[in-house]
Amino acid sequence: MNHNREGDRSTQAPHRRLYETTVVINAALEDADIRATIDRFKEYIESHGGEILLFYELGKRRLAYPIKKRNNGYYVYAAYEAHPTALPLLERLFLLEENFLRHLTLQIDPEILQYRRTHPPQGGQLIPETVRAPQPTVAEEEFEEVEEAEQAESSEEEEEV
Repeated sequence: MNHNREGDRSTQAPHRRLYETTVVINAALEDADIRATIDRFKEYIESHGGEILLFYELGKRRLAYPIKKRNNGYYVYAAYEAHPTALPLLERLFLLEENFLRHLTLQIDPEILQYRRTHPPQGGQLIPETVRAPQPTVAEEEFEEVEEAEQAESSEEEEEV
């Protein structure tokens, strides 16, 4: 039996890997155009076999230096699982679509993804409908509510004694 490893690799689909991409979208666009650009980015990932695991919109921010004669950008972060063959297609979208000012895609470890879940970026807004992976059980708001309830209970107990 002849086992040709390279022949085996060409017949199998490549394993999906974890990636994170941060894009800067032209903030001078109307809100509807920014939303359409974000939706196109998400649909492109999913239509090429990817699965978005974490998605943050960081909002409009001033750029450190002008990019394509723009001083402001709308930042978006996505962590997703995809086949390596989908990345060149995604990069092509970023280059051809003029609304994307900059982009950066990195391959990440599962530990980094878990860190991103527990430590969201400053000013980042988690978009819950795109999160398919389990989230921490107690959100910050729920934690504050629990603390307030415990403090109220302890003050009631002190009054009774």
